[in-house]
Amino acid sequence: MAALQNTHSLTIMTRKVFTNTRERWRQHNVNTAFAELRKLIPTHPPEKKLSKNEILRLAMRYITFLVTLLEKQQGEGAAAAHSPAALLTLITGNMQNLRSDRAWTSDSDPQSPGSSSDSTESW
Repeated sequence: MAALQNTHSLTIMTRKVFTNTRERWRQHNVNTAFAELRKLIPTHPPEKKLSKNEILRLAMRYITFLVTLLEKQQGEGAAAAHSPAALLTLITGNMQNLRSDRAWTSDSDPQSPGSSSDSTESW
């Protein structure tokens, strides 16, 4: 009976360690993504520390500003080799994709510890 309890306790401890490791890996990936997004957002001063909430809100405002700028340029008849209309369509389409309810996966991100290569993680 004592051997069975020890095996059960070991299984529970192993599962907890695995779950904690997976969560640390996931959190590291989320923090890395926020750090990369933060680099793209103009602020003054540039090194100002922002919360994740602030990063997301500023990113949305910056995207809206860029879309408005492109719309104005398009309205002024700015024709160039790199069409603002094409870029506006790309940005608008990407924003709609971000708003849709779909699973977030990335083939370029390393798999979290213990996950199989053919599984997808839904966020």
